[in-house]
Amino acid sequence: MTKSKAGWLVVQPGGNRFVPHPRLWKGEAPSKMPIFWGEKPRRVLPVQTAPLGKDSHHHLPARLMETPSGSFRAGPFLAILTSADKGSFRGNRDNFRDIIQAGRRLGVSVYVLTPEGIRGKGQLVKGFLLDSRRGTIRWVHATLPMPDVVYNRIPSRWAEQKTAEQNALRFFSQHPHIHLFNPGFFDKWTLYTYLERSPKLRALLPDTAAWGNPEDFRRLASRHDTLFLKPTDGKAGKGMIRIRKRGNRYEVIHQHTNPPAIYTCASWRDLSQRVNSLVRSKKYVVQQGVALARYQGRPFDLRLLVQKDQQGEWACTGIGIRVAGSRAISTHVPMGGTIANADVVLKEVSGEQADELKEQIQMTGLTIARHIEAEEGKNLGEMSMDLGLDEKGKLWFFEANAKPMKFDEPDIRRRSLEAIIRYAVYVSGFGQWRRTGD
Repeated sequence: MTKSKAGWLVVQPGGNRFVPHPRLWKGEAPSKMPIFWGEKPRRVLPVQTAPLGKDSHHHLPARLMETPSGSFRAGPFLAILTSADKGSFRGNRDNFRDIIQAGRRLGVSVYVLTPEGIRGKGQLVKGFLLDSRRGTIRWVHATLPMPDVVYNRIPSRWAEQKTAEQNALRFFSQHPHIHLFNPGFFDKWTLYTYLERSPKLRALLPDTAAWGNPEDFRRLASRHDTLFLKPTDGKAGKGMIRIRKRGNRYEVIHQHTNPPAIYTCASWRDLSQRVNSLVRSKKYVVQQGVALARYQGRPFDLRLLVQKDQQGEWACTGIGIRVAGSRAISTHVPMGGTIANADVVLKEVSGEQADELKEQIQMTGLTIARHIEAEEGKNLGEMSMDLGLDEKGKLWFFEANAKPMKFDEPDIRRRSLEAIIRYAVYVSGFGQWRRTGD
């Protein structure tokens, strides 16, 4: 493929056409163009040289790459894969809207797709376009090109294990011309075993065991005054349990609601019975409690967002700080945690070494991401991770998430959206990222 051009595909019931981008099209555009998009056979589209009117969801930004035969391939098309919901779809619609709008700004067409929208091995899919005209948000059914890139945002582990979702993930992962990234959720215990196999990363791990063996539980309790039990498939700190020795008693805090429930156990037997009643049949890990460094008198931890960049390399998009709430046992915002500025916090806790510490945190996060991806043996495009800094300045790894939640810091949020689009352009083969959509 030798040349790159850009513009818009206008896909609507009255007929399809191509509109060249006035600033990026070099030379006079022909009256008609032979164009491929997705898996669709070549079509000869009329070219509209007059500027587009008011922006419409029917106007799909696209790059055109010339083929040796003189035709053009249009794209890339990025599908956000989620679960269906009674003719519509599930998931974080605000997040989907932001990704689609970032794609429009950067010249990439993004749409929402559910497994039900895949027509076997057909050339088209049934998806949803965002119509944000007139100051309102509408999701419009549309027949669309097969995607070049699929971004897995199926919203829950339960949904991801359904037959339709598994079939869709299998279809895209095996398709020779479609690039699927983030193929599934992580599991806390599996991540622990991944890092434990690395001599370098093993030192970052708290003392940890899978829940279920009473001897492991007693061994950890004898070594550490504080233990945390975390659901292996947990989210936002919900379901976490903290156990602390209080003389001859044990304090148990169950973070199922905000504020959490608090229990006191007078003996080891009472403790075991109480924890078993809270855990029930769910899968948990038991982990050493780490004495975290404090900011303004409260423990804090580090949230890193790492994503693939426009060259397909891991890069650190941003570092967030989450400070524990007054009654919470974790730093998660839904459980009462608060956000603080990373540069301010690191400066307070490490003084003149703040820049060096920040670089160490970033490099550690990138090393972890590369290791997890190698262990998974699958293409990952992004992950967030929770790291801790203890009172002595040592870094700890707590967990990583394959489907990061939105970061509330505006600069990290903006960079994260752009990174998704840039990476989609890279893996699709449509060349280096550049702004083409405005």
